[in-house]
Amino acid sequence: MKVIVAGASGKIGTEVVAALSKEHEIVKLGSQSGDIICDYTDSESVREMFQKAGSFDALISTIGNDSVFKEYSSLNDSDFLYGFDRKFLGQIRFVKMGESLINDNGVFIITSGFLSHYPNPYSIATGPLNAAVDTFVKNVAPELQRGIRLNVVSPAPIVNPSQAGLGLVTAIDTAQYYVEALEGSFSGRVLRAWGGLPLPVEEIF
Repeated sequence: MKVIVAGASGKIGTEVVAALSKEHEIVKLGSQSGDIICDYTDSESVREMFQKAGSFDALISTIGNDSVFKEYSSLNDSDFLYGFDRKFLGQIRFVKMGESLINDNGVFIITSGFLSHYPNPYSIATGPLNAAVDTFVKNVAPELQRGIRLNVVSPAPIVNPSQAGLGLVTAIDTAQYYVEALEGSFSGRVLRAWGGLPLPVEEIF
């Protein structure tokens, strides 16, 4: 498969590329480095990226770490919009603009995060966007045609292997969730790389 990896030079993206490069053709996408440079907050830049990439079978977005971490009392409109443009709309743009261009039976995989379910006082401008990404995937996946699939990986904080544990995951382990979402046959699923943390009770019932 020809796989576009957005955020290919990041912690997760680097391991995704390493996990897939032996079996698949990888196109590395980044805002400052990569095979193709792309500003994912700009529609024209994304359109040009797809033109340069040509025919493709999958797009994996590991971006979305650009959001504002402040206490609720300090947040303003621009703080929420900053994260919205990057965490949510930037990734949705890949799907919306790439849907007509991806090959039959292709797959989009985007990224949310565990702060939607395990918030802290500084995650108010991030956690709700993670939830929005998850909801987008669940709602849109059944609408896609031509056998196109859509999944999302929701990681906990990425740490070094010596620090991994409950609620803390390594980039290498997290990359395997993207591989599963790519090479599996399912669609509309949230893969939770949460380091063993369970779903909160209200999500189970």
